[in-house]
Amino acid sequence: MEVVVLQHMLEDRKVGRAKVLEFGGGVVMNLQLKAGEKVARHRTPSDAIVHVVAGRVRFGVGEQDVELVPGMLLHMDPQEEHELEALEDASIVVMKIGSNTVCGS
Repeated sequence: MEVVVLQHMLEDRKVGRAKVLEFGGGVVMNLQLKAGEKVARHRTPSDAIVHVVAGRVRFGVGEQDVELVPGMLLHMDPQEEHELEALEDASIVVMKIGSNTVCGS
């Protein structure tokens, strides 16, 4: 068993990224963004599950946009283009499942 505590990363930066857990079937990342910050459109080669821990985030996947709030989950298939924007200060957990978890364009 491994327990992970998400650290606040936005004291002195607008975007914080941290790998919080790695396991045989994938990786878990914590992404934190100040309100108004964006992550440009990109792809990930693995399945990805996104969980909003705090704040509100606009997620664009393909041609669809959805607003995610705490308690919501989003699943993306491998190679789905996606982008996001923090509508307020936000913390999200991204679980990438598979052997290749490195994002690219």
